[in-house]
This record gives sequence, structure tokens and C-alpha cells, in this order.
Amino acid sequence: MTTPTADSMGADPGLRHAAERLARLGFVVVSGSHPEETGASQLLVALRSRPTLEHFDPELVEHWTISAGRGRLVEISRGTPLPRHEPYSWGTIRAVDRVEAFNSFLSFGGEVTVAALDAETTIVAFDSPAPIVRSTGHSQAVDPLTGEVGAFFARIKVPIDFSPGVEERIAALSPRALNGAMLSALQRRYAHAEALREAHPAVAAWASREAQRMRQEHPADWEAGDLLTVDLELDRD
Repeated sequence: MTTPTADSMGADPGLRHAAERLARLGFVVVSGSHPEETGASQLLVALRSRPTLEHFDPELVEHWTISAGRGRLVEISRGTPLPRHEPYSWGTIRAVDRVEAFNSFLSFGGEVTVAALDAETTIVAFDSPAPIVRSTGHSQAVDPLTGEVGAFFARIKVPIDFSPGVEERIAALSPRALNGAMLSALQRRYAHAEALREAHPAVAAWASREAQRMRQEHPADWEAGDLLTVDLELDRD
């Protein structure tokens, strides 16, 4: 069986663009990981048959997906059938190398595409309308928003564990709406805590600015996220 490659798929411009960014790297986050960046974000990972020994050489990518309303871990390797394009869920994405070192990322969900660039390289592209932030890892720094995103994910896991139907409700939200729930929770917390605003002025300003932008540009997603925050009391410590 012949492996589908970029050439056999019409030399997809997006795939070629990803390859250019990954020429000497194992992974790269494109936009959306810092407070000053807004809009869509992308995480690109290269799975190569032979390590470059220059940066970080992933051999496995793990992410979460939703199956029958519940979260399920998915693994992608060079043995994964190609091409592949499907939704992925909120949570942690991990790129693991041959010695089991890893770099992890936090995402609100989106679409993941897996395709062969050539016979030696598989490209994995995570695209999201919400931030993808760098978390713990072997060869990366932590992004400014990682703590807030991680804390928000920890908060929503509590009602998921104890309240029937909550996991399905969260799974049904768009990535942008789930990001809106985090923004709503942050904005509400900072609005009622002057000491918190004084201690973290950059985060407070960012949350207020992004909440206002989402209200104006994506009102339905904002409403769905804000309602989740209110119903689950996600703005409470």
C-alpha cells in the first residue's frame, strides 16, 4: 500500500507551510499562546522516521477527543493511518520523544490534521480558534496564560466528576465558547477583587479586553461560555 504524501494529495499548501516551519524543529506553536495574541492558534508537530538530534524529536502525540460525550485519549504515531482530519477536545496535548521526554500544551479544542509530508515525515497540525499554550516540557518555556488555563481546566473537572451531565454539556461547547467560559470566570473574579487586580494587572487587563472582544465578535459563543461559568460557579475559588 502506498503512503499518501503531500505530492499525492496535490502538494497541499498548508502542509508545505507546516513543513517549512518544522524544517529544523520537532514542534512549533503558531500564534495564540501569549496575552497580546488573539484569534486562531496552531500547534505543529513533526514525526520523523529518523531523529534530527537538533531540537526535539517527537515519536508520539497524545490528545483528547470526545466519544459518546466522554473524554478519550488518542495516540498519533507514524503508524497512524493517513490522511486523517477530525475534531479534538479540550485538555492536554503531549509530544513524546524516543527517550520518553515530552513537551505538553493546553488547548480548548479544535481540529487535528495528520498527513504524510513524504515517506520519512508525518505532520500533525492542531488548529484552534482559541489559545494553545505551552505548558510543562523538555525544551520550551511556559506561556504567561498557562497557569490560568490550567487552573480553569482543573475547576471544570470538579463538576465533571460529581455532577451528572456536566461532561456532556462541556463537550458540546465550541472551543471558542469554552475559552469564553474561562474569560468570563476570570473577569468576574478580578471585578470583585481589587487586591487580585493590583497583583496581576496584565492578566486583569487581558481578560477584560478579550471578554469584550468576544462579546462583540462572537456573541453566541460568549453567551454559552458565560452561562456555563454562572451555572457551575467557575468564578469561585
